[in-house]
Amino acid sequence: MTVALRLLKATVLLSATQYAAAYTPASMSNSPRWSSSSLFSAAAKDVDSTTTVAAATTTTDDEDHITTRDLLSLDYIRSTLIRQEETIIFALIERAQFRQNRQVYEKGGVSGLEGDTSFLEFMLSGTEKLHSAVRRYESPEEHAFFPHLLPEFNDSMEHLDYPDLLANDPAINALNWNPILYEKYINVIVPAIAANGDDEQYGSTCVSDTAALQALSKRIHYGKFVAESKYLSNPEGFQQLVDAGDAEGVMELLTNAKVEEQVLTRARLKATTYGREPMLSSFPMTRDASNGGNDSTSIIAAAAAMAVVAAVEAMQDSTEDNGLDKIKGKVDPAIIEAIYRELIIPMTKDIEVAYLFLRCGREPPTEYAADRMSIDVAKLSPRKAI
Repeated sequence: MTVALRLLKATVLLSATQYAAAYTPASMSNSPRWSSSSLFSAAAKDVDSTTTVAAATTTTDDEDHITTRDLLSLDYIRSTLIRQEETIIFALIERAQFRQNRQVYEKGGVSGLEGDTSFLEFMLSGTEKLHSAVRRYESPEEHAFFPHLLPEFNDSMEHLDYPDLLANDPAINALNWNPILYEKYINVIVPAIAANGDDEQYGSTCVSDTAALQALSKRIHYGKFVAESKYLSNPEGFQQLVDAGDAEGVMELLTNAKVEEQVLTRARLKATTYGREPMLSSFPMTRDASNGGNDSTSIIAAAAAMAVVAAVEAMQDSTEDNGLDKIKGKVDPAIIEAIYRELIIPMTKDIEVAYLFLRCGREPPTEYAADRMSIDVAKLSPRKAI
């Protein structure tokens, strides 16, 4: 296997270089461009079909104008599940450049703050107050980590018009898994992606923490939308299970193992691709004087080779000495996959179970409360290879 992987990587580099030398930029001059809607439609095919929500999509004759209602339409929900992967992975890569800096998570760890609070709590709650003033938390997509600290809406701005995609139930609206997410981020995710120690970059650390936490929160709370769509596809089946108090049966019915494995593979591959430097140094620059010195041929070849090599490296063990170069990334792809497998997907499904119980008129079991995981995780266990 080691020899095969080595030969594959060498072949990719050689083939891409030859392709760059033979490639003519003019050949792309008449090639059609995909619209963003086409790209989103293609991406949506990878998402579980049960994420379809029975709601009409608002259309408009003016393609340059998109309303708030459009942004939570059927097409948006499908595509955003995949787009959020990039947001999360880049946020974790950004956080990984700093040391763990545990001091920012300790109450009183950074002096000069008002009240008994940590530096991260101070930064995150302050960010939420600012965002609340411009109506961020009116959106059913968004959930604050410190809702009790948000200022009251002063009606200086108009309320936004959101479609009713979720069941109109105050208990469902109140579902907020941020307490357990916050705990697992600090105690499980940060130690897994960041080097131990302190580099005194406290402000930058908390800024990146805030971005990562908000991205993760949005992703896991999309479980509400997924749960609603799954309920609408089989209301009788879920109602029978909930009436019987069968939480395990609800979990089994909503689980799609094939789609989950696709998400894990995609997350690991994206982390391998995004977490490494471009490979331009591996290719000769093929500047064409007649084309104004355009070096796009080398860039295209490097990008193609990088994608294939990233796929090869995503399949190998990042910790085992198998004769290949170690994966040279800003964050271990196996860790990103483990975060999805052991935290993001389970939390999303816990929210789905809680939502479905409330949707069917019953309180969810205590193991599906917002301050815990139904299956607790104290430390990530990365898989050796896909």
